[in-house]
Amino acid sequence: MLSVIAADNGIWTDTVGLLFTYGILLPALATGLIVVAMVSARGDKKVDDELRARWAARVRSDSDD
Repeated sequence: MLSVIAADNGIWTDTVGLLFTYGILLPALATGLIVVAMVSARGDKKVDDELRARWAARVRSDSDD
């Protein structure tokens, strides 16, 4: 009898929807955002290293003059 009442009220669909949202969707979204941030940071570090090397070479060439 309880399962019939629960099915009529939509409790099971609400429960499954909440489990999907908080158990699967939000963790997947958070993981995706973390991965994007890590890839972006790696690219920024590469550009910074290239600029640092360029400036170091420029400073060395200016001090040799």
